[in-house]
Amino acid sequence: MSKKNSFVLLELGPLPVDLIESTLAIEVEAGPVVFTVSNQKHSATRHPDDFGRCLPHIGAVVAKPIYLRDDFKNGGKIELIARVSALGSGLLVAVEIQPDDFGRYRIASMYPVSQKKIDNRREAGTLLIVKQKAPY
Repeated sequence: MSKKNSFVLLELGPLPVDLIESTLAIEVEAGPVVFTVSNQKHSATRHPDDFGRCLPHIGAVVAKPIYLRDDFKNGGKIELIARVSALGSGLLVAVEIQPDDFGRYRIASMYPVSQKKIDNRREAGTLLIVKQKAPY
């Protein structure tokens, strides 16, 4: 298959709205998370050595992140992070929190993140352990 045809739109399930609202105090509407062809190409270009090995795990990170972070450097994005044993590290999935015209949340990028970086961000108070929404 040629490189031109190797990317397809990936639908990764719903944005974990309850987790985001209870952890980051950001109100977001329910909607699916997608990894568009153009954003996959961007991520593959920025992280060519990691793209293929990280791609199979992004759906799990979206569904069950361990950590969340408001990405202040890149406004309009949040970071979802989980440890992925197959990678031997964490996996960061950056998601745009403004839905597109179809009500979808787009993955902006994804790449491995070291435990040291996770620990540093946690110590700085910018990376938060996911809080489950309290049952009513």
